[in-house]
Amino acid sequence: QKAPLTRDDLLHVIHSLPRPFTHDDLLFLAILFTGFFGLLRLGELVQSDSSALWSSLKLSWRHSVSLSDSSYHFTLPRSKSDSQFEGDLVVIQASAVEPDPLQIFLYYLASRDFKFSLLPYLWLRADGSSPHRSWFLHRLHAFFPNTIGGHSMRAGGATSLAAAGVPPSQIQ
Repeated sequence: QKAPLTRDDLLHVIHSLPRPFTHDDLLFLAILFTGFFGLLRLGELVQSDSSALWSSLKLSWRHSVSLSDSSYHFTLPRSKSDSQFEGDLVVIQASAVEPDPLQIFLYYLASRDFKFSLLPYLWLRADGSSPHRSWFLHRLHAFFPNTIGGHSMRAGGATSLAAAGVPPSQIQ
């Protein structure tokens, strides 16, 4: 079992990356923050390393994104928790304290839309391809030991909510 990430871990990553951020830096941060604050599994945000498991049906679409001053949301087309196969709406609230997932997502989205306005998928690397699990984990392990992994985002987000006093029935 992997250790959960903390908000301080997220700040460590932001402050450790050189400036200016590259497109792939912004993508990595957006996935990291979205996974943490949205309690998502890594497999819901990136492609599998096994080409036999690749499916465009599992990729989030750019057109599913909606923004407000206090949140962003998008549709996960298929996930383990989607028993009706309708997709799950992921809503990420802005944070009044650092780190703020909304700002990170807005920076990524601006870069993505500038580079790839005609491509349909939400998560795109600088070369236009979808990020894969190994790509994300390679970047993650540049900051953390192997005790931190893909599930650490979801576990860390849930732990953070519990520590903030959110009732367990509301943490999913």
